Amino acid sequence: MSSAVIIANPKAGGGKARGIAESSARTLNDLGIDTRLVLPATLEAMRTEVTEACERRSAAVIACGGDGTVHQVLQGAAEYGLTMSVIPAGTGNDIARSLGIKAKERSVWLRHLANLVRSGAESRVDLSLITHSDRRIWSLGVISAGFDSAVNERADRLTRLSGTPRYVAALLAELSAFRMHDYDVTIDGEEMSGRALLIAVGNGESYGGGMRICPSADMSDGLLDVTWIDTAPRRTVLRVFPRIFTGRHVDHPLVHTFRGREIAISSKGSVLYADGERIGEPPVRIHVVPGALSVLRP
Repeated sequence: MSSAVIIANPKAGGGKARGIAESSARTLNDLGIDTRLVLPATLEAMRTEVTEACERRSAAVIACGGDGTVHQVLQGAAEYGLTMSVIPAGTGNDIARSLGIKAKERSVWLRHLANLVRSGAESRVDLSLITHSDRRIWSLGVISAGFDSAVNERADRLTRLSGTPRYVAALLAELSAFRMHDYDVTIDGEEMSGRALLIAVGNGESYGGGMRICPSADMSDGLLDVTWIDTAPRRTVLRVFPRIFTGRHVDHPLVHTFRGREIAISSKGSVLYADGERIGEPPVRIHVVPGALSVLRP
């Protein structure tokens, strides 16, 4: 019998992920997939469970939760060369969206996922590999520094809201407090410097629950998309912000886009996030690893 392990963050999606993970495990077992469910209570426990699940080398390691859960499971799947998939159960689910997995069609996806596990019909996607001090960190979605990272940190404290509303509330609150930073960025050997509102490096196209910050990003093209947004008055940020949901912000003169295989970012005082998880202060080096991850996706 084909096997899989679901690693879920029971607190994701405002606590809904636990029920989604339990019902998903039952469904996959009913569909003939020998599925084990793991519900770690803490982040450290999740990291341990990811390592143990990868060492058992199941046919598929499935992350159930939001982008943060996907990020944690990815670290093991990438290092061990295992096939990975996602059951979206978080507040944003941007990585799942970039993979073509829709949270509102979960029952359909589970039936398809069972067929994929049985047949082994995986596909390959690119990954970003971040080098930060002596750490190697894998990313599947968007890596960002600047205003959006500050918004992310504030959003983590707004526990009464979820999804896009939480991000919007954090953005509005951060507008009055945020300090711009100067950046030195190198893209495939080409250097640029200046003050920026934010810099995003996308393997996936969106974050924050559907904000298409890198709208042309493709997980299979061997390139990373870079979006640089210049500093701007608050009223301009508020005018440009809604365009991010459609990707039309890239047409604004304050927004500059690039593509490359290797990106270096240096900045004093800013904070870097990857897949919604805090990485730390630059400097960092990011390079694309084409086809590095085997995934089960529609």
